[in-house]
Amino acid sequence: MTAIGALSLVAALAGFAAPAFASACDKVVVARIKMPAGQKCWTYRGAATAFVGDFSHGQTISAQMTGEQAEYDPRSGEVATAWRPRDPNVEGPGGFFFGDAEAPGALTFVVPANGTYRFSFSPCAMWGAPGAVRICAK
Repeated sequence: MTAIGALSLVAALAGFAAPAFASACDKVVVARIKMPAGQKCWTYRGAATAFVGDFSHGQTISAQMTGEQAEYDPRSGEVATAWRPRDPNVEGPGGFFFGDAEAPGALTFVVPANGTYRFSFSPCAMWGAPGAVRICAK
């Protein structure tokens, strides 16, 4: 095989391999966290994948997340959807990251610094599916 033929084969294979690396985890949909006046909790229902809001040092934040998950049943050949806990995590100022859920779908932490915090979840297979989020601040 000539060098040009080998390069053409590599380019063609790379074109075929690209979709194998595609993921549903590349489309981020952000919802802004806005606590209603006089309320300590914010609730969201929809298909967002990230939830962004401002919090103050010392606040205790709890986040609960659930969502639809599709599961294939090889016996019946059908796909069934069910509501399951999502695994929440949070990122914030200064490289802060916390993702140690104390229960399925639940996360609680104390805000280390004033600033903007971004909540997300896994598995990314649930991204784009309907979900419910409740974030409370004390």
